[in-house]
Amino acid sequence: MPIAWSDEYSTGNPDIDEQHKQLFQYLADLEEHMETGADEAYLKRFLDMLGLYTRSHFCFEEICMRRAACPVAEKNKEQHQKLLDTYRLYRDRFEREGVSQDLLEKLHTFLESWLVNHILRIDTHLKNCGNAR
Repeated sequence: MPIAWSDEYSTGNPDIDEQHKQLFQYLADLEEHMETGADEAYLKRFLDMLGLYTRSHFCFEEICMRRAACPVAEKNKEQHQKLLDTYRLYRDRFEREGVSQDLLEKLHTFLESWLVNHILRIDTHLKNCGNAR
C-alpha cells in the first residue's frame, strides 16, 4: 500500500507541499506498476521523470530555505545531493541490467524511505523559519 500524504509532512509552504504530494503520487505510480508488471519503457520514463522533477523541486526548495534563513538549509542541500548520487547509481544499474523485480523493489524502498525521512527530518523545519516563499 502506498504511503499517503498527511499534515505531518507539511512544510508551511503550499508550493513545496504540492510538489511533495506529486512525489508521493510518483511513488504510488511506481508501486502500482510493480504490482502489474513494469517494463523497461515504463522504468526509463519513470527514471527520466524522477531525475527532472527532483532537480527542479530541489532547486526551488533550496531557494526557499535560503530566503527564509532556515538553519537546516545546508543540510537540506547536502541531503539532496546524496539523493541525486543514489539516483545515478540506480539509473546506471538500469542502463546496465534493464528492469528487474529486485531493482524495482530496491528503488521503491529507497525512494519511500528517503522521501518520508527527508521531509520529516529536514523539510518540516521550514514551518519555523518565517516566510519560506
